[in-house]
Amino acid sequence: MLRVAELIARRLRTTALRADVSDIDGWWEQISPRVQREILTGASALARLARSYLVQHAQMEGVRLAPVEVEPDPAQIATSLLVTGPVAFKKSIRLSGSEDAAVRAMASQLQGSATRLVLAGARDTTMATWRERGEMAGWRRVGGRSEPCPFCLMLIGRGAVYARETADFEAHDRCACTPEPLYRREPEPPEVRRLSEEWSRVTAGTSGAASLRAWRAHIEQQRGATTARA
Repeated sequence: MLRVAELIARRLRTTALRADVSDIDGWWEQISPRVQREILTGASALARLARSYLVQHAQMEGVRLAPVEVEPDPAQIATSLLVTGPVAFKKSIRLSGSEDAAVRAMASQLQGSATRLVLAGARDTTMATWRERGEMAGWRRVGGRSEPCPFCLMLIGRGAVYARETADFEAHDRCACTPEPLYRREPEPPEVRRLSEEWSRVTAGTSGAASLRAWRAHIEQQRGATTARA
């Protein structure tokens, strides 16, 4: 699923790098219908794939499940692409005064939002099934890459979610994480326990934004040390 989203997102980035900066609104008006259709098609395809995956995953656990397939919202997609497209370009122009920098910033933001919007087809289907089908006891956040960002690592370290009323799946642009269905309460995997203990140690004596800053600095320091040793 991630490969499909990233392929669509890379194509959008390439398109954005060729933007007509002399008439950014006219350029966007011309290409946005095609871009929105591609995002909608990708998100719908992943919603169907997620439905099939959920059925098979449940069967492996000895559970019969009728997933709730969620179709993407065209208005939400149009708004998100507008904000990360021409709106982002104009904001960058005001800040940098450079058309080249503004195009690069827009291309990067569009690539990130496209990844999130396409993957939402699968994520939303999984989460809607969890909320509306009693067969699923909960879900656990799973990183989609070898090195999830510090924010995602923090959420992974919180472990499984069983309360339908108090939590939802959070995903930022470029996020590759997915919600993994659970059909019974179970002990947390060793990696989740390690992250939870590490978070408690690193953020001791802090709270709120200060905890997030301490955690981010810790993860970045770890990764910097690993790169230096390689």
